[in-house]
Amino acid sequence: MYTFWSRHPWLRRCIFGMLAFLVVVISALLALAYLYMPPEERTETPTYLTYLQARHLDGYVDAGDFRLHYLHEGKGAPVVLLPGNGAWIYSFRDIVPTLAQHYSVYAIDTPGDGYTTPLLPHPDYATLYTLTPIDQSILAFLDHFHPGRVAIGGNSEGGGIALSFAEHYPERVSKYLSLDGTGLNIPDSWFWQLTAAPVIGEVYTKLTISRDAMRQILSAVTVHLQVTDAVVENYYIPYTFHLNVVSWWVMECRIHWEETEQQLAQMNIPILVIWGKQDTVLDPQLYLPRWRHVAPQATIVEIDQAGYAVQEDQPEQVSQTLLHFLAS
Repeated sequence: MYTFWSRHPWLRRCIFGMLAFLVVVISALLALAYLYMPPEERTETPTYLTYLQARHLDGYVDAGDFRLHYLHEGKGAPVVLLPGNGAWIYSFRDIVPTLAQHYSVYAIDTPGDGYTTPLLPHPDYATLYTLTPIDQSILAFLDHFHPGRVAIGGNSEGGGIALSFAEHYPERVSKYLSLDGTGLNIPDSWFWQLTAAPVIGEVYTKLTISRDAMRQILSAVTVHLQVTDAVVENYYIPYTFHLNVVSWWVMECRIHWEETEQQLAQMNIPILVIWGKQDTVLDPQLYLPRWRHVAPQATIVEIDQAGYAVQEDQPEQVSQTLLHFLAS
C-alpha cells in the first residue's frame, strides 16, 4: 500500500482534495440550513396593509395557539377565505370587494403566512404547524366572530386547510370552496418535493428569498397577472419574516393529505372546485379527474387564462362563480 501511494502522490492529493472539498460543501450547506437566516424586511409596510389599516378593515384575534391576522369586509352570511402557503390575504384583494357586496367576508392569514404569529415566543414548529392546531385555531376564530355555519375555502394549501377544517368540524361549515386547492393525496411537483427535502430544502427556501425570486415565482404561478414592482413588494415583505420561513418548510414536510382525501366521501355539504386551466403547479389533468372520482357531487369550474393563483389571474370570473354558487 505504501509503495502504491508513494508511486502515485498525485492520486493521494486528488483524493484528499476531494474529501476536503466535500467537507467544506457539506459544512456550508449545514450552516446555510441551520445557522443562516436571510434578513427580514421590517423597514417597509406593504401598501395593501396600509390600505386596510387606514380603512379599519383588518385586525388581530388570539385564537387557539395563534394570533390570527384577518381582513373583514361586508355584511351578510359569513364567507372565510384562506390564502396559499407563502402568500397572505393580499392574494384575495381583487375578489373580496365584490364578495363583500353580498356577504360578510373574512380572509385570514393562515399560520405560517402573512402577519399571523404563534402565541408562544419559542414554539415547537414541528407540533404547532400541523393540521390539528391550525384547524383548532380556525374554530376558535369562528367561535369569536360567527358561532354558526360558514362557507369556507381557499387557494393552494389554504384550500387544503379549509377542507381539513370542513371535514373535522362539519357542523360549522355550510359550503366548501376550493380555488386550485390542495387536499388530495397526489404527489407534489418536483419543486415542492425539493423544498421539503432535509437540508437541501431549507437551503433552497432561504436562498430563494429575494425580490427577483418572488417575481419569478409569481410569473410562474400566474398567466394573466401583471407582475409589477408593487405586486412583488406586497408579497415579498411578509415572505421574509423568519417565523414564516421556518414554518413554511415545516408545513411542507409535515402536512399530508391522505386523510383529507379519504374523508371526502363522507362530506355531504355543497362543494365548489374552481381550477385554472393553465395551472402548472397543481396539474388540472391530475387533480380534476381525482375530484370527480372522490367527490362526484362537487361543482367543478375550469377557468381559461388562469394558473395556480386563479383568483389573481381572473378575479372577475372567480368572483362571479363564487357568488353564483354561494347563492344557490
